[in-house]
Amino acid sequence: MANAPQLQVKKRIICLFVLIFVVIVLLAFRLVWIQVVNSDEYQSKALDQRLRQLKVEPKRGIIYDRKGRELALSASSETVVAIPMEINNPELTARKLAHVLDMDYDYIYKRITRKASAVYVKRKLDQEIAERVRELDLKGITFTEESKRFYPKGNLASHVLGFAGIDSQGLDGIELSYDKYLRGTPGKIRAERDAAGSSIPEGVQEYLPPENGYNIYLTIDEVIQYIAERELERALQEYNISGGTVIVMDPRTGGILAMANRPDYDPNNFADYPQKYWRNSAISDSFEPGSTFKIITTAAALEEGVVNENDVFVDPGYIIVNGERISCWKAGGHGRQTFAEVVQNSCNPGFVQVGMRLGKEAFYNYITAFAFGDKTGIKLPGEAKGLLSDYDKIGPVELATISFGHGITVTPIQLTTAVAAVANDGMLLRPRLVKEIRSPEGELIEEVKPFPVRQVISKETARRTLKLLERVVSDGTGVNAQIEGYRIGGKTGTAKHYGAQIYDSSFIGVVPVNDPRLVISVVLYDVTGFPYYGSQTAAPIFRNIALDVLRYLDIPPQLPEAEDKMSQLTEVVVPDLKEMDIFAAEDILRKSGLDVKLVGMESKVIDQVPLPGAKVLKGTTVLLFTEEANQLEKKFYVAVPDLTGLTREEAEDLLAELGLILVPEGEGKIVEQEIEPGSRVPGGSKITVRLKDDG
Repeated sequence: MANAPQLQVKKRIICLFVLIFVVIVLLAFRLVWIQVVNSDEYQSKALDQRLRQLKVEPKRGIIYDRKGRELALSASSETVVAIPMEINNPELTARKLAHVLDMDYDYIYKRITRKASAVYVKRKLDQEIAERVRELDLKGITFTEESKRFYPKGNLASHVLGFAGIDSQGLDGIELSYDKYLRGTPGKIRAERDAAGSSIPEGVQEYLPPENGYNIYLTIDEVIQYIAERELERALQEYNISGGTVIVMDPRTGGILAMANRPDYDPNNFADYPQKYWRNSAISDSFEPGSTFKIITTAAALEEGVVNENDVFVDPGYIIVNGERISCWKAGGHGRQTFAEVVQNSCNPGFVQVGMRLGKEAFYNYITAFAFGDKTGIKLPGEAKGLLSDYDKIGPVELATISFGHGITVTPIQLTTAVAAVANDGMLLRPRLVKEIRSPEGELIEEVKPFPVRQVISKETARRTLKLLERVVSDGTGVNAQIEGYRIGGKTGTAKHYGAQIYDSSFIGVVPVNDPRLVISVVLYDVTGFPYYGSQTAAPIFRNIALDVLRYLDIPPQLPEAEDKMSQLTEVVVPDLKEMDIFAAEDILRKSGLDVKLVGMESKVIDQVPLPGAKVLKGTTVLLFTEEANQLEKKFYVAVPDLTGLTREEAEDLLAELGLILVPEGEGKIVEQEIEPGSRVPGGSKITVRLKDDG
């Protein structure tokens, strides 16, 4: 029994020995695992602990105009970097840096005492300040080279270019929308240091160079952009406006040659300007187009065949639609006029009748086909859609007002793109600002080609529309846009803000109309005081821009088109086509030199406008209604003219042209009429009048 304690101690020693042995074996196994099996991983981690890494920013790609002139580029600048572990006296260092860099002492002190391998103190310094910091010769303070965005032309095309942030990231304009091309890929600098932060002699030094961004060539032309901005600046001085927009587009390609806005800003110092100045009004702001929208109504009506250049309309100064009186801009109206004169005179009642003839469904389809109510797809941030009422919410009055550009809002880029489609033989193109993208070595990365969206109207309709617009400039409301020797088509617009004496004035023109090379739109916002009409404000600005651009592009003058005046003035008597087969009736009209619009799906003519026996100009549209077209006739209601003061014969001829019948009472001249002028009545309606002999 005496050996029992001794035996117990011996067992404990053996257990302890076994435990120690197991621990040693485990430690040995772990050591082999670290030193042999997995040595590469731990060696890499050890190296990473000793390496200090700084990002090397790539140079952002250059933005050029279409002729290779620099609009935005990146210049090298120096950034102050602190290595906290190498700074011996952070208080003194912070004080000296704060003085030279004009920064807060506490801010610098907190940064240079952070537990980090390296920190930025101040980025992208001017060269003069960088030299002053270098002269301080502060231990632990070094420099790294970064790229700073620079816009050599200052404010020029600022809304197109946008701007880049401190980290060379695009924040607006082309800089943002093409950021993935412009940005490039960052590089790295890695250096091996000891625990004290000092460089290790013969240590690892690694430099991974950055890949600079791609260069972008715009469709913008620096000279044309300057011309547009110069005239917009003059408008600010001359008129009481809050701002304006000018767009110059090549309708053959959809390329934007200039996009100017006021107010603007300098992208070199964008933070010094209110954010509202950064807004690109050309794509982000919508306005009521007013009479410029009549171009769309004209093109749609001609394409649908509901109107012809020689069709007769009468404007007594207003028209009544569903009890609402819609006035013409001219007091007393324009009287009897052909559709060509309706366009030339920008007559609202005339366009109301044309819009009604088109009907809601057809007109709405053309409006959307011209891309109103939707984005154009131009690659810039912040594009708006404008405001187009839902189809179901458009009644007769809304249809009437939209026909002359009220009750709808559009962006300048939408309007310019739509009119460019008319100038491009009816083909709508997506507007574009970028021509091509190239690598820093000049290799072509991507070519941005014209993108056809859809054929909106026929080539023939487009050319007929342009001829009507040419008359607007040569003889109508757009005479202030004339340039001697050049054939120009265009349309003025003036839209009043509701409840205020404030207007948006505009003009959009095509030059030359026989071979369109330019579409130029001018919009002036919030015009107060006089003048405010687009013909007096926007049209002269268009003329000044167009004149200089035509000279710059060396576009030669054109001879005016010879017109067959006799064929235009030839009168034709409308034959009686009632009860005839529609094909036979159409053949008779075509042979008589008249245009035809069939209304209905049956084969028999039951009514016609103008009425049989009416004397009309050659080329006038005759509406033939078939048996099932009774309801459709409502679309072709006629505005009753003011007949007072006319003789019986004069009134009969005028009403016959419009498809109405005179019922006279008495002799002499008309002194009273039963149906109020401006009221809309079906074709074939009887208009009772009272005549009185002056004697």
